[in-house]
Amino acid sequence: MTVAALIITTGTLGDDRPLARLVDAAWSGGAHPILVSGLAAGTEPPTPARRTTANDPVAALADACGQVQGTSAIILLPYSHAGIDPESITTLIAAHGRAPAALLTAAHEGQAGPVRLLPDGVAGDGASQLVETGDEAAVTASNGSARLNYDAPPADRDTVDPWEQRGES
Repeated sequence: MTVAALIITTGTLGDDRPLARLVDAAWSGGAHPILVSGLAAGTEPPTPARRTTANDPVAALADACGQVQGTSAIILLPYSHAGIDPESITTLIAAHGRAPAALLTAAHEGQAGPVRLLPDGVAGDGASQLVETGDEAAVTASNGSARLNYDAPPADRDTVDPWEQRGES
């Protein structure tokens, strides 16, 4: 399963550190490929991200599928939420593995944020399932330098690590 990330910017960036922070969080969290939309002409995203002209998630997902076959979903990361933790990205990807057809929304303490995972073939305006990330930056705008609360996401007690099953018949 491959999950892409779409970082949504708006034109000229006054500071490129939040964008670099988002790219790093997406990459560290397991998203690939990482696409950036809305950049001003002549502005290139930090490595390993790539510019896309796609302005909507469905078109960006098609772009991602053209780069990496088997891409099954795309995570929408608004530039305004540059403080999101890589673990939140990983939590969304893991939740996608358990519910591959579900539209997922990152949450903190039950509050939904704008960070969403859109599976291939699912309309982005439908009902979504909240995924508790433990990350305040998933719901609170931040440039990545503000100190926000982070508690590890709740453990998925229904999942057994395959390594714990070694030797069992």
